[in-house]
This record gives sequence, C-alpha cells and structure tokens, in this order.
Amino acid sequence: MKSIRKRSDATFGIPELLAPAGTKDAFFAAIEGGADAVYVSPRVLNARAYGKNFSMQEIADLTVTAHKKGIKLFVALNSLMKEEEIPLCMELLSEIDTIGVDALIIQDLGILRMAKRHFPSLRLHASTLLTIHNSLGVEACRKLGFSRVVIARELTLSEIALINRRASVEIEVFVHGAMCFSISGLCRFSSYFGGKSSTRGKCVQPCRRTYTWHGYKGTFFSMDDLCALEVVSELRRLGISSLKIEGRLKPPSYVYRVVRAYRAVLDAGKKELAATIDRSRKMLQEAMGRPLSRGFFLSSNPKDIVCPTRTANTGTFIGKIASVIEDEVIVSSSKTLSSGDRLRIVRKKDDRQFSVSVKSVSDDGRIKFAGDLGSRGTMHDLKGAMVFKSDSGGYEKTRWAGEKLERFRNRTALQKAARSVRRLSQKAGHTRRHPIGKRSTPEVVVFLRDMKEVKGMDRYRCVDEFLIPLSRKNLGAASRLGLNQPLRKRITWHLPPVAWEKEVHRMKGLVREARKQGFAKFQITNLWHTMLPLKGAMITSSYELNPLNSEAMLLLKDLGVTRPQFSIETDLGNLKMAMSRFGNEASATVYGFIPLFTTRLLHRTYTSRDRVRSPKGESFYWKREKDLGCLYPEIPFSFLDNGSKLLEAGIATWILDMRFSPGKKKRRIRLPASWKGLRHVFRGRKFNLPSKLE
Repeated sequence: MKSIRKRSDATFGIPELLAPAGTKDAFFAAIEGGADAVYVSPRVLNARAYGKNFSMQEIADLTVTAHKKGIKLFVALNSLMKEEEIPLCMELLSEIDTIGVDALIIQDLGILRMAKRHFPSLRLHASTLLTIHNSLGVEACRKLGFSRVVIARELTLSEIALINRRASVEIEVFVHGAMCFSISGLCRFSSYFGGKSSTRGKCVQPCRRTYTWHGYKGTFFSMDDLCALEVVSELRRLGISSLKIEGRLKPPSYVYRVVRAYRAVLDAGKKELAATIDRSRKMLQEAMGRPLSRGFFLSSNPKDIVCPTRTANTGTFIGKIASVIEDEVIVSSSKTLSSGDRLRIVRKKDDRQFSVSVKSVSDDGRIKFAGDLGSRGTMHDLKGAMVFKSDSGGYEKTRWAGEKLERFRNRTALQKAARSVRRLSQKAGHTRRHPIGKRSTPEVVVFLRDMKEVKGMDRYRCVDEFLIPLSRKNLGAASRLGLNQPLRKRITWHLPPVAWEKEVHRMKGLVREARKQGFAKFQITNLWHTMLPLKGAMITSSYELNPLNSEAMLLLKDLGVTRPQFSIETDLGNLKMAMSRFGNEASATVYGFIPLFTTRLLHRTYTSRDRVRSPKGESFYWKREKDLGCLYPEIPFSFLDNGSKLLEAGIATWILDMRFSPGKKKRRIRLPASWKGLRHVFRGRKFNLPSKLE
C-alpha cells in the first residue's frame, strides 16, 4: 500500500477526515480509503466493548504504521471507569503516553484527572458522551485541558456554526454512521434493565427493538444512519476541524467505502461537487448499513430520521427464505450471494435475529451456512425469515489480508512504563484520603417539579432541602410566595443538563435573577454549568455528570462542587470502594422515575396518551419536556432498602426525585414523620445497586 500524504491542512481549509478501525484490516481499509486520522480502542475501557479491539502492543504497532504513512492515530479510552479499574487505567495511560499516539478520546472525569496529573503531555479530546452541545460546554472543556471537543450529534448546522465561531479549541463533528436515540451520555435504558451500561460500552441496544405503542408494533426508537455528504462542503466552510465516521464494529469493506465516499466529496471542487456527491452516494449504498438520513443537520426535529414500520437491521435486504431443504435454504431474491458473505437472519414473528456466514452457494441457488446454528433455532424455523447482507467476505480477504503492521521497536520502554505505574496506582488505590465521619441520619432532599409545591411540604420535619428546576415560572413563583429566609436557605436550584445554544443567554439571566433574589444554592448537571455566574454560590452536582469513581468525584471537588452526587448506575461494591478512597461525604438520588431515554426527536407518532410496551412486557411512559422527549419506566427505582449501607459508605444526602409520576393523575406527595419510614413508602426496583454493573 502506498504512503498517504496528510490531506487535512489548515492552509487548504480542508477538515481532517477521521475514520474508525476495530480490526487491523479495517485500519488499512481506512488508510486506503483516504483517512487523515484513524481512531482505535484498547480491549478495555472503551465505548465499543463488544468489538475485537486491540492489545496495547498492537496499538503501538498501529501508531508506528500510521505515522510512517502520514496518518494520525487516536485512542478512544471513552468508557466510564469503575473504581477497581483505576490501576488498569493508569497502566493504559502510561503505555499510551509512551507510545506517542496523537490524541486520547475520553468521557470519564476521573480519567481526565488522572491524565492531567500524571501524563500532562497527552493531547485530550472530549468524547461526545460528555454531552457537550453548546459553546459554554466547549469553553468548559478547554479550561479542563481538552484541545478538541466532539460535539453532540443532535445539533443543527446553524448551532454548529455558532458554537464553532465561539470556540477556542478544535471542533469535531460526526458525519456518518449509527445514531443513538438518546442524547449521548444520557441513556440509562440498557443499564436499568440488565446492568449493561451504554456509558461503559455494554449497551444491548434497546432502541433497536420492536415496541407496541398506541395500537401497533414498530421500531419507534431506531434511528436511521447519519449521512452528511450533502453538508460536508458547509461544514468545511464553517471551519470545522474534523469530520468523524462512526463504525469501530464495522467490517473493513464498510470502512473503506464510507471513507472513500467522504474523501471524494472533501477533495472535490465546486464544479464537480454535485456529480461527486451522486457517485459517493452509490458507494455508500454498497457499504450495507441502515437507511440513511441527514440527522439533525437541517432540522432540530427531522421527520425522516425514524420510520417505525421499518426493520432496525443493518445491511442490504436480500429477500426472504422461501424454503428449507435439509441443511440448506433458498432465498427468494434476484441478488446473488457468494461464499464468505456475512448475513443477518431476522425472524420477524418473534423479533429474533442472528448472523451467519455463507459456506457455499450451489448452481441452483441453495445456500449452506458455515457452522452450526446451535441455540438460534432449527433450520425449519427459518422459513419466511428476512435475509440481510451485512458484508462481502471475499472483498475483505482479497484487499487487505496481506497487509502487515510496522513494529514498535521500544517494547522494553512500554513494559517498564506499565510496571512503574502499576506499583504507583496499586499503592494509591489502597490509600484512604480522608476518614468519613459516620452519620446516623441522612440529610433528605426532595426534588419537586413546581415551586408552589414547596409551601405544602415545608411542614415535613424529615425534609432538609428542596431541589427545584430553575425556570422563569419557578423563579416568579418564588418571588410571589414571599418565602421566609429559613425556607429560602433550604432551596437548591437544579440546572437542566441540556440547553441548546439559543437558550444559553437565557439561562445566564435566570441564574443572575436567582442570585439577585437571595438564593445561593445550585445543582449542576453538565460541564457547561461551570461557566455560569455561580461564583460564591454553593454548588452541588447530579448523577448526569456520571461520576463512577473516586477520581471523578475529586475532579468535581476541584471544580468547586461542595456535595458531588455519585452515579445512579453504580453497584454497591463499586460505591463503597470509591467512597472509601474519595474520603468525603456525598449525595445520591435514592428514589424516583428516571428518564431512560432523553431525546431531541419529537416524532409525530410519539404521544403520551398510551403506554409503550416492550416485547418482554415492560411498560413505559412518554413525556415531552419542552423541546425534549423522555421515556420513563412504569416502576421507579429505590435504594432505600439499602439505606444503612449508603450511610456507612458516606452517602449522607439522599435525594427523592418526585418530579414525575406515571399516568395522567397528579400524585399527592406524602412523606413519613421521619426518614426511617421512607423505605416503607417509596419502594421500587433496586437498579444495579445489589447486583453488578457491567
């Protein structure tokens, strides 16, 4: 393979084209397709945990190979880190620093703190899982040490333009690939119903399933794939630094075709641009992904991004299995298949699917699969199933099978770096920073939706504080109610995790107005809040910031958070270990209905009149929150049965989230006489607390 020159040069105003690679062959496919940079992942602590990924030695070899060809190599260490993984993460950071990769992509605030303190030469990119979606968030990332921010996929071109204009760091934009229904970093569905967290790369993709809603079945939450071919020239004009392609789980043939398509459009002149886009679209049709849409680029509520009547599967539809003859099948299709092709078989009657390889195709069209179907069902069960082609096996083998990586010569340095850091991290990992004073009673915070509800609840002795969403309506009610000073001191204003660029100025004004009225407590839920006029205020934080380890909690303390809140996804073992090393009291939301999905999409079929039901019989409620949509479970969660263990761990502040109640009737909130009775009144699922978060 010939060496590729670096195409993205600021002199020419061409953005970097950043491609994914989950295997060695995909890496070479990305380079041959014309990528300027490639991002890969180690086998742990990445947001694509189900992929093959790479050993650190392989990443070292990939880096040498990429640099020899004039290509940048980024490493995505973008999973949330559990406390027990801190020593492992330290080793990885040390090895990555020694290898000399071009950048590290992260979302975990703990990994950020470790990288800044111990490996300051590492160039850091903020993952899209940090939910950065406005200019204040970008500026907050700059102050934290990030040199590039991967902004949210839910932004329009006009919003991207404003953010980029106000940014003093590089901006990276996703232009192609799979789309999550929930805003990245705010999905809790997979974790809530099985402990497999999307923020840890273990998502089981509940958004791709078929649900029943207002009378019929459909894939209501399955987004079409993103395709920005038509807006690439506009993104280039805006001065975006990097255009990113999703797909570390994709085969080499997919990576090659997609990269080649975007390379052609990026390099095209004005006169040939339209024709180049047409040719590139044909290339993408051969890449065998899902149907394509322009995402949110042209609209904050696109109408074509979800089609509930369509299957959620990737690949090119081939046809249906017409008949089964012993261990072979015949597919009713005019399209041909070859040995080595990868197929996805979908049985729509029971919503089951699995992947197989084609072993052979006879002259009369009979197809034999490689291997045994095993527990996936008998051959007879396949009659009528849909067949999708997801990869061309022969194409992959002939093009990249012979490519070899350059060798990273300084293996001894890599081993020494890991050993020295292992000793350091293990020693630090068993050190308790500060003793946590044992508390026999918690401080109870009630999270209410409306300021008016405070007047009816201030009589409860077990309530120490009220958490209220900061809005013009609630601020006005606070002014009219004439709250006395002791009650004002019990109120903390909750700042929303999502505020699009047009709302940033308004939120600044609301904070100033609250301060003017004499309120001094605020709860932050996203990094952009650290740029609001909060100097001198008491700042707490929420679980939306996803602190899952002591290092993340310490970084929040460094940012001025007096009472950080631990991740709601945690298991008890991780919580105890992290809190022991954190050495300070903290808070946790211990009861409530949490949004499993938080989305910008408000499709015309989405309605709160009827419940959503899953194939497993679970029920959900849809609720519109201004310009966001949220999907809530029918049953709340509750940590209150483990209250004594929470107190022992240092979780001294308990938050009861009363904002949402299922159904149309507004529930009256009644609290017990003391905190000890909470567990008898507020029951629910235990989430991951008594089990194990994956």
